[in-house]
Amino acid sequence: MAEGRSFSSVFFGGGTPSALSRRHFARVWKTLRDHFTLEASAEVTLEANPESVRPPLLEAWAEAGVNRLSMGAQSFDPLELERLGRLHGPERPGEALALARTYGFRRLSLDLMFGFPGHDADTWRRTLETAIALAPEHLSAYCFIAEPDTPLGAATLGGRMAPVSPEAQADLYDLLIERAEAAGYRLYETSNVARPGAECRHNLVYWLRRDYLALGPSAHGLWDGVRYANHRDRDAWAAALEREEPCDTREAETPVSRVEEIVMLGLRLGGGLRRGDHAGAFAEVEERFDHAFERAVATGRLERTRDGFRVAPRHRFVADDVIAWLMVVAEREARRTPSLEARAAVA
Repeated sequence: MAEGRSFSSVFFGGGTPSALSRRHFARVWKTLRDHFTLEASAEVTLEANPESVRPPLLEAWAEAGVNRLSMGAQSFDPLELERLGRLHGPERPGEALALARTYGFRRLSLDLMFGFPGHDADTWRRTLETAIALAPEHLSAYCFIAEPDTPLGAATLGGRMAPVSPEAQADLYDLLIERAEAAGYRLYETSNVARPGAECRHNLVYWLRRDYLALGPSAHGLWDGVRYANHRDRDAWAAALEREEPCDTREAETPVSRVEEIVMLGLRLGGGLRRGDHAGAFAEVEERFDHAFERAVATGRLERTRDGFRVAPRHRFVADDVIAWLMVVAEREARRTPSLEARAAVA
């Protein structure tokens, strides 16, 4: 499937890969190296829970070529960590980062969460100050979404915990950007800030809509114009793999879905949607979205840049709403003019 292709990044994530033993991780890494070609400068990221970062695993990861660690801190407040169901204490992320640096890791990231029930500006400010003081090269901060299969999410959806208002969540997001930028970080994607040159290259593969393979249960990939999803259940995934059956779902792109994804993903970037990032397809983007872009600029939702458009700073937190609005406007306009799909079908 990937013969003749080389890869610029590998990302071990989507769960807790740091729970793998040293021996099992070595087997996984050997399998990847035996079947895929990695560029010499490839970024290799592994997600780790702070409590699982120990010398034997750090040694194994470093020996294998892992050169970037992303750790889920979420908060530095003990009561919030308990509420979020985290196993580590507030000191452990800092200890884990310091230990990782002794094993040669120079690209470290922390994941934080905000806007969950009981969260407020004071604890968020302290969490940000603590995270920045630890000097990771990269920070990811995600707004809480109530998921029914998590204790806090179920309690929120069930009315047992009061959600934080959208307005308060927006204020917390603004505080994140303010503190991060003051400390020398740059917003390069809606939920991610980094020091110059420390952006997660693998994340940018997603946002720039480049091809990537997804391996393992519940993983999603994009390859040669087809989006696919593997079986979510581990046993179903393994059984299908043994039988050499296709993944769970496959969806070929269309001219319209391609340009909509380019817009949706590109506008999440701090630098915005840039013509130079999509040279082969930007004419189609403009054809479908030109009217919507003009209206978005006129109403203050978007700003023009030297090479395209970006979400206006005051709308960053609701970038998804801006993008949804653009889709509706573009669809209405498309009904009055021949669509990309219609012309492709005629051709």
